[in-house]
Amino acid sequence: MTLLDSLESFVAEEGATLKYSVGDKDINVDWDATPTISYDYLFVEDNNENSFHNREFNKISSEEYPNNSDYAIYFRKIKSFCCRTLGESLNNTSHKEHIHLIKPNERLRKILTKIFCKSLRDEDLPPIMQFSLYTNQNDDKAPRIFCAIGNFAVVYILFYDPYHKICSSK
Repeated sequence: MTLLDSLESFVAEEGATLKYSVGDKDINVDWDATPTISYDYLFVEDNNENSFHNREFNKISSEEYPNNSDYAIYFRKIKSFCCRTLGESLNNTSHKEHIHLIKPNERLRKILTKIFCKSLRDEDLPPIMQFSLYTNQNDDKAPRIFCAIGNFAVVYILFYDPYHKICSSK
């Protein structure tokens, strides 16, 4: 079955849409497809540390990319991410890129509740992924981007964690 056949079959089902909605039970993730990026659930609340409106997103503070803001680094990483399948990104990238699926902890659940405007159980969520922009050695800056993976490799960019506080390994 081709991707187009799969999409037509999926959409033809009663009430099925391609866009993820909270509580969708049967998410059809295509791990062998290159991702499509969606900003439908982008967190842009003013004065919130994890919003893409955070001033840190426009600062130039990376040791690895000294002349680039987090904004510029983000788009460099997204371009690279979209050139591989989801499976390749999750299973075959270097530890430095730090792309992996995560189980929601209390901090993550709190932000997801703000994004989706409702309290969520694990079974209500699509797969949640994070990836690294960089990790500085001389300060606490280690920005991570959080995403939800929906039907047919649609990746919903959710929020920005400039100091790696949400799922810190410390």
